[in-house]
Amino acid sequence: MIKEWQYALELELKRKGADIIRFADLSSLSIEINRGFSKAILIGILLSKEFITNLCETAQTDFNEFNEKERRADKLAEWTAEYLQELGYKAFAQSEDNIGQDGYFNTETKSSTLPHKTIALLAGLGWIGKNDLLITQDYGCAICMCSVLTDAPFDVKTPPLINSNCGECDICKQICPTNAILGNVWSKDCNRDMLIDVFRCVCCLKCLSHCQWTVSYAKR
Repeated sequence: MIKEWQYALELELKRKGADIIRFADLSSLSIEINRGFSKAILIGILLSKEFITNLCETAQTDFNEFNEKERRADKLAEWTAEYLQELGYKAFAQSEDNIGQDGYFNTETKSSTLPHKTIALLAGLGWIGKNDLLITQDYGCAICMCSVLTDAPFDVKTPPLINSNCGECDICKQICPTNAILGNVWSKDCNRDMLIDVFRCVCCLKCLSHCQWTVSYAKR
């Protein structure tokens, strides 16, 4: 049965604007990756259907909504970490400000020790697409995420990893203006560099908005 304080936390996060809240078990990861934290909370905020449609149809370059929701997800994660610390647990919000200061992000390789999408995978939220983004059946890639690492004893289910549902689709590779996307199908043994050249990526969000799963969400 879900703990009362865990349920209260979920309700408060939803009240504060979180659309997706998932819990993940990190105990199977090495201590170098999970930093000694056994659990994680994934917090997601959906991008609007209008934002996705405009980005697809008008080559929109105004990313205000995306940037705002990325910041909101970060702030929710920081609030959650403080909430858990007040309850007496250890917690670390993997917000952009925190991972830069705490050595969780390597600027040379443009990689973090434990990406939000890895936590989303462990929580059964989706799979990694050919565009190296998390893809879900319901929302495609249209989710801004942040995560919290903690030792709080959450009730956590351990779902099986979801296999890639990208199939033969390679629209993300075709649409990429810098040819950063390699077009390979993700699997649990696949590393980032087999999917994308991050040093060629310019973060234009075309692969996010044109993904068939994201387009399906925007049209629903």
